[in-house]
Amino acid sequence: MWTAWCVAALSVAAVCGIRQETNTVLRVSKDVLSNAISGTLQQSDALHSALREVPAGVGGVPYNDFHVRDPPSKYPNGNQFGGNYKYGHVKTNDNTAQLGAKYRYGEILESDGSIRDLRRGDYRSAVNADLRRSKSAERAGTARRLHRRELRPGAISPGVATGALGPGGLLGAGGMLAADGILSGQGGLLGGGGLLGNGGLLGGGGVLGVLGEGGILETVQGITGLRIVELTLPRVSVRLLPGVGVYLNLYTRVAINGKSLIGFLDIAVEVNITAKVRLTMDRTGYPRLVIERCDTLLGGVKVKLLRGLLPNLVDNLVNRVLANVLPDLLCPIVDVVLGLVNDQLGLVNSLVPLGILGSVQYTFSSLPLVTGEFLELDLNTLVGELGGGLIDYPLGRPAMGPRQKMPELPPMDDNTNSQLAISANFLGSVLTLLQKQGALDIDITNGMFEDLPPLTTSTLGALIPKVFQQYPESRPLTIRIQVPRPPSVTLQQDKAVVKVFATSEVMVSQPNEVETTICLIDVDTELLAMFSVENDKLMIDAKLDKTSLNLRTSNVGNFDVSLLEMLVGKIFDLAFLPAMNAVLGSGVPLPKILNIDFNNADIDILEDLLVLST
Repeated sequence: MWTAWCVAALSVAAVCGIRQETNTVLRVSKDVLSNAISGTLQQSDALHSALREVPAGVGGVPYNDFHVRDPPSKYPNGNQFGGNYKYGHVKTNDNTAQLGAKYRYGEILESDGSIRDLRRGDYRSAVNADLRRSKSAERAGTARRLHRRELRPGAISPGVATGALGPGGLLGAGGMLAADGILSGQGGLLGGGGLLGNGGLLGGGGVLGVLGEGGILETVQGITGLRIVELTLPRVSVRLLPGVGVYLNLYTRVAINGKSLIGFLDIAVEVNITAKVRLTMDRTGYPRLVIERCDTLLGGVKVKLLRGLLPNLVDNLVNRVLANVLPDLLCPIVDVVLGLVNDQLGLVNSLVPLGILGSVQYTFSSLPLVTGEFLELDLNTLVGELGGGLIDYPLGRPAMGPRQKMPELPPMDDNTNSQLAISANFLGSVLTLLQKQGALDIDITNGMFEDLPPLTTSTLGALIPKVFQQYPESRPLTIRIQVPRPPSVTLQQDKAVVKVFATSEVMVSQPNEVETTICLIDVDTELLAMFSVENDKLMIDAKLDKTSLNLRTSNVGNFDVSLLEMLVGKIFDLAFLPAMNAVLGSGVPLPKILNIDFNNADIDILEDLLVLST
């Protein structure tokens, strides 16, 4: 019941956004994220899912008639702010230059393709001069009309009848525009075989004929069955966006096959897939990478079959259809990969066995922090008994006040990809678990450890005469060592100290197999802890630094307990510590996240902090 209540309370805290206590911090660089995404791409079948036929209509424009359909103009709505632009209405006071249009207010397009700026002064002067010339011409025309003889309706002026329309005139027989003239006659400019005529340079079957019926446009229009046949493993790069998430770029090469009216097409295109990804936390307390925007930028497009025939036109047309269809095919790959990376983040929350005595569970205590240099994950490490409750360290000592907050991590240098900081509280929780399970208690009998002197009343009587007087015959001893309260862990610069309070009960075996207590000694020990990493586990090895003895009770009368310091020191060094290190030998599981390998990590002991750097 107590365990269920604790788990329920933790779940409620995560859902309600209550900040849990942090005792472990993980920092990762952008290279760690990039390698995690690259590894996920390599191991998953996300790329294989993209090797399929491109359905017609992807991107909103069927690819078999894309060249006759212009995509609708897209203008950013001025009222829309934030990451994803949505397209809306253009306000009447919007400047077309700001909207990405080609011309600005006050500019017009001339028939020759040039742009005339109506706001320039020289243009106004030219306009005024044209107006003055026009008025002068009107006055001259009025004067000429006063001297002209009026013609009857339908009459032709004598000059026109005998000039332009007469024989040899402009429109007359043999004239330039007549049936056999320079423009319309056989071989003329507009005639058969002429420049613009049928079979001419620009006529049917000429250069422009290539673009007409049965030409290149119809060929491209007839592209069908586009299919992605190869997608190279993308080259991944990541840029951290402080306070937001990451900017993801995937560079890949895509091979596409298709059909046209003149045969098969072999298209090769370079693609940059870019995505803005926000780092959030869901209701269950897990961090999530969510795509806010995804775009594709096409590089060089190569079409093998049509390469020698108007290559620029063909490449541009194919580029246009690929720009319509590829985003909807390649952006889902990013979504699949990020989903797999999110699954890796979720693995942190799984229970990991701590030997045979308990388990360790890493949970996210707050929304991850994103800076320009690293991504920081605050973790709350829960240590639980096997089939029991959670370990609350320091256990049973509420009078000591609130536990120490997580210290600040040292800065990451340029050669560091990840930092894992473990607090002294977390290490203390692990030792507390061992103490509660009785894993630190041990009974030592005579002959159990070869390096110890004989554990008999004779050995003890040589140090304490009262023991020899009470037990003149040598009898075996049993040294019962117990740890009644949790050890404490102190981390200092380049030094880790574990303080263990133990009791040592010295008992003698009677002939009737009844054990009698000779004395009970309190032993305060200080151990020096050393750390290493093996198989993604933190290994702890303790060595005896010093001991301090205090006689609590004695059945042989008072004696100077300092006489036993050497013997007790050997017992702790040669018997108690090997047993304790054997229990610690199973190691403390480290968080499994983003494929980080801590086996070769550099380990630094700082003030109240143990830091693993890779």
